[in-house]
Amino acid sequence: MKNEFKPNSNQMKHPKEWYIPVTEENRDELSRWRERVATQYRDMELKPYDSVVLSAHHRDRSYYYASDVKALKAHDAYNDYQEITLEQFREITNPHPEYWCIEATEENFKELYAWWRNNASGRYTHFQVGYTLVSDHPRDESKYYGGAIAQCLDDYPQFVEITLEQFREITNSNQTTMSKSIQISRKLLNEYYDAATLAQKEYLTEHFKLNGTTTEEAIRGLHDMACEGWKPKIKKNHPDCFPVDSKYFDFSEFANKSGQEKRIVSADVCESLGFTEANGGFIQVRNRTSNPQTHHRSFYLSSYYNWELVQDGTECGRPVMVLIPTKKLC
Repeated sequence: MKNEFKPNSNQMKHPKEWYIPVTEENRDELSRWRERVATQYRDMELKPYDSVVLSAHHRDRSYYYASDVKALKAHDAYNDYQEITLEQFREITNPHPEYWCIEATEENFKELYAWWRNNASGRYTHFQVGYTLVSDHPRDESKYYGGAIAQCLDDYPQFVEITLEQFREITNSNQTTMSKSIQISRKLLNEYYDAATLAQKEYLTEHFKLNGTTTEEAIRGLHDMACEGWKPKIKKNHPDCFPVDSKYFDFSEFANKSGQEKRIVSADVCESLGFTEANGGFIQVRNRTSNPQTHHRSFYLSSYYNWELVQDGTECGRPVMVLIPTKKLC
């Protein structure tokens, strides 16, 4: 039965019949849950301090009461209902959701990063504070969304926001990739330390023992922190710690940039070059999930112009292909 709310085992320690008042702080989270489970009155918006979310409505499947708590408690159908906290609400409704997300902050980043580095494809290196960690990205193997959690939930409503405590419970039970312990030479460790910045030295001190014992995860973490000159050196020194890179480029982050969605050439540059297309979408990242071969791996060309691909000599012994745009006359 679609959208039917099903209790879970975690509800055994919570009241069977419960309510939670809607506030400015919890409205978005409660609304997302109600949109998933309600089969009636889904278009009705929750109002802070004038709506109450319920475990069940006494006569429909809306899962909310359109008034304040005082009015709810005065209703005979809800005499036995008990108020719960937002934390209890999360435990009852989604203790271990299939699709979860959590925003990376200064406080939780180290913990989230460790899981991300063990589970994401090795070709992704841009996870950072302010991004959102996800259980599984719908479009790629990055395991993160390049933006804040509110934006992530707007784009992917199937995800459920979890707390750090829930993240710990989920990843402890579901983590499939364990970090393998390895040992590097003391000479190589000293080489890394001598070339490191202060932050990198702190990382080395924390994750590498004096005898060179460390983990594959720590090697990958060091690689992510390293400057562009040291990244290839670290990969060359520890090839077993890095999966084989895909031959494809990943343009997903560029495609998700707010205000410049999918654009490769910005609107002001298009205008300065004489291109008249209003939205500046002269060349854009292909953003179509129905074709994985091109999705976020390719560019597409505006249909406002004609395009001609020609060979124009060679460079370094290789043929050079050029793309010529021309104006459409009709």
